[in-house]
Amino acid sequence: MSQLIVSMGKTSHLIAEVVGFLNYQQYPLYCNHKNFEALQAEIDENQLKPVTSITMICTEDSFTTSKQEVENWLTAQNLNIELQFHKLNQLTDILSQNDARMMRNLIYSIVYKVYKTGNTQDLYLCLSGGRKTMSSDIQQAAYLFGCKAMIHILAEGMVNFDLETTPENIAYQEINKITPVLYNKDIPAGKLAELMEDNEVKLPKAEITDNIYSYNDEDTSFLDLVEKLQAQQDNLTINYYNKLRYSEPASNFQILHLLNPDKINELKKKYINGIDNSKQDLRWLYNLPKTDLHCHLGGFADTKGLIKIATANAKYLGNSLKEKELEREITASIQKKNLNELRATWKAINMQENNLRCLDSSLYLLCFENNENLLEQVIWGDMLQEENFIAIGLNRYEEIGDFQGSTLLQTEEALREICKQLKDDAKKNNLLYKELRCSPCNYTNNLKATEVVEILYDELKDAECVFRLIIIGSRHKSPKILNEHINLCKELKGQNGKISDFICGFDLAGPEMGETISLREKILPLLEDCLRITIHSGETTSVKNMWNTVYNLNADRIGHGLYLQDDENLMEKLKDKRTAIELCPSSNFQIKGYRDYSINSTSKMCIYPLKQYLQKGIKVCICSDDPGISRTDISKEYLKAAKMTEGGLSKWEILTLIRNSFVSSFQNKEQKQELIKKAEQKIMQLV
Repeated sequence: MSQLIVSMGKTSHLIAEVVGFLNYQQYPLYCNHKNFEALQAEIDENQLKPVTSITMICTEDSFTTSKQEVENWLTAQNLNIELQFHKLNQLTDILSQNDARMMRNLIYSIVYKVYKTGNTQDLYLCLSGGRKTMSSDIQQAAYLFGCKAMIHILAEGMVNFDLETTPENIAYQEINKITPVLYNKDIPAGKLAELMEDNEVKLPKAEITDNIYSYNDEDTSFLDLVEKLQAQQDNLTINYYNKLRYSEPASNFQILHLLNPDKINELKKKYINGIDNSKQDLRWLYNLPKTDLHCHLGGFADTKGLIKIATANAKYLGNSLKEKELEREITASIQKKNLNELRATWKAINMQENNLRCLDSSLYLLCFENNENLLEQVIWGDMLQEENFIAIGLNRYEEIGDFQGSTLLQTEEALREICKQLKDDAKKNNLLYKELRCSPCNYTNNLKATEVVEILYDELKDAECVFRLIIIGSRHKSPKILNEHINLCKELKGQNGKISDFICGFDLAGPEMGETISLREKILPLLEDCLRITIHSGETTSVKNMWNTVYNLNADRIGHGLYLQDDENLMEKLKDKRTAIELCPSSNFQIKGYRDYSINSTSKMCIYPLKQYLQKGIKVCICSDDPGISRTDISKEYLKAAKMTEGGLSKWEILTLIRNSFVSSFQNKEQKQELIKKAEQKIMQLV
C-alpha cells in the first residue's frame, strides 16, 4: 500500500494534482500538460507506485471545506483510494506559536507511526498544502523518519478547474499553470528515529469515527520528546564535527558534517577504484556538481567537435584547383585507409602559414565527416588503447594538439561553435563553474585579440555554468607575444564592466625554464593589480622550478606540481599559503607516466602524488587540462584519479577534491559562497 500524507489548506485541488502525478495511468490529470511524457518518465524511472491511501491533516476549517470535495472527486473520477482525515478540533487556523506546536506534534506523530510499521519505502509526503509552517513540518518529518519521496507542486497564479471534470477536458492553459516536482527521494530515517526506541513515546490520542481522527488534547509530549532528543543529538553532532574537523588534513563541504555519523562513515568506506562497478561509479561522478579550473580552449575538442569546427569554417573555403586537388588526395587516402599518407598530408598542411593552415586543416577534417573512427586512428594510432597512451612526453602530446587550437580557431564561427561544445560538455558533467584558458593573440588571423575575448564572452555569458577566462602567456614563445598577452590582460581588466569580470586570471604556460626573475619583471604589472596568477610548474622538470614559481612569481595556483613531494618544506609552505595544485590525471599519465592500478603494464611506473598531497592537507584540485587530446572529460578525470591511486579514492575524498576546486577558484568570496551553497544542495540529494 502506497500512502500519501498531505496537510490541507482551503483548496482540495492539491490532492488531485499530486495523485494525477503519481497515479497517471488511472488518473492522467496532466494529459494536456506540455511535459506530460517527461512527468510519466520521471515516475517510471524512479519506480514510484500509485497512491492507494491518502492521509489528510487538517484544521477544523480546512476539514469542513475539503472532506466532501475530495470524496466527490474520488467518486467522479472512479478512483479506489482510501481516505483518512486527521483534524485538530477547535483549531480553525494556525494563528499562534501554540497552534503551530500542536500541528507539528500531530504531523510528526503521524509520520512516525508509518515509520514504526516499516512502510516508509512506500510513503509520499506533499510539501505544498496548508500554512507554510505545516509544509515545513512535513519536510522535517521526512528527514526525521524517512519516506520514499517528497512531492512539491509549483503553481503560476490561481488554478481553477472543476475537480469532477475528466482530465482530457481540462483546458491546456489551466493545467499548464501547475507542475509537479519530485523534490527528493529515497530519504532514510535519521538517527533520531532510532533514539526514539529507547524512550517512552506518548502519541496523541484520537477519537475515531469512520475515517475521521479527531484530536482534542493539547498535549504536545511527542514533540517535546523529539525536541529533547534533537538537542542531545545536536550536541553529539557538534562534538563529532569538531573532532572530525580537526583530525582531517583537508576540509570537506560543511553540510556533509551534518549527516549522521553512520552516513559519514559510509562515504569514507565506499571506495571508487575504476575496476569494480566502474560504470555505476562514473554515473555518480557525472551527477556530482563540479568545477574545472584548468582547461585549455585549444585542447578541448574531440574528433566530432573538430569536424563541427571545420564545418563552421567551411564558408571560407573556395573552389580553387589547389583545394580540389587537396580534397582528391585526402579522399583517395581515406578510401585506401592509408594512415601514413594521411599523416604526411596533415604534416604538410601544418607547416603552412596560419591562414592557409586554418583553411586547409578545415578541408582536411571535413573529408572525415563520415569516417570519424579513421580520423581517430590518424591522430592517435595505437594510443587509442589506454595502456599505450603513456609517458609519451610533452612534445609528442602537443603534436596531437596540432589538429586543433590556433590551427582551427581563427574565425568567429569556429569560436562560437567550440563555445557551444563547451556548454554541452558543462551540462553533461554538471559543471557549475569553469575556468577556460587560452592565448587570444594566437587566434588573430581574421580577428583582433579583444574581439576573440568578446566572442567567447558573448557566447558563454548566458550559460547555466559560470564561465571565466584565464589569459595564457607562453614562456617559450617570443618575448613580444608574451608581452602582448600581458598587455591584453591588463587592458581588459582595466575596463569596467562584464568583460573585466569575465577575465579572472593569468597563466604562464609552456616548457619550464629555470630563469624566473626576468619573468617576474614582465608580469609585475599584473601582480601590482592583484590579478590572480596560475603557473604551469613541476609538470616535466624538478621541484626547483616549483620553488621559483612560488617565491619569485607569487603563484596563487600551480598547474600540475608533480614534483612537490620532493621538497617537504615547500609542501608545508604551500599548505600554509593555501596554494592550490591543479592535477590533471590523464595528461599527467600520458605525458610523464604513472602507475594505473587498472593497467597491469604500469606496475613499475612512479606512484601518482595525489594521495600524498591529500594526506598532507594540500589544496589539490582535479582538472581536465586538454580533454580533447587526452580523450577525457572532467568526470572521467575523477575516475582516472581513483585508478591512479592505490586502493582507489573514497567518496569522501572525492567530495573533498571537489570542494577544493570550488574554494580555489578565482572568484571573489561572495561568488564562491554562492557556488558552494548551490553545490551543497545538489550533493545532499546524491549522498
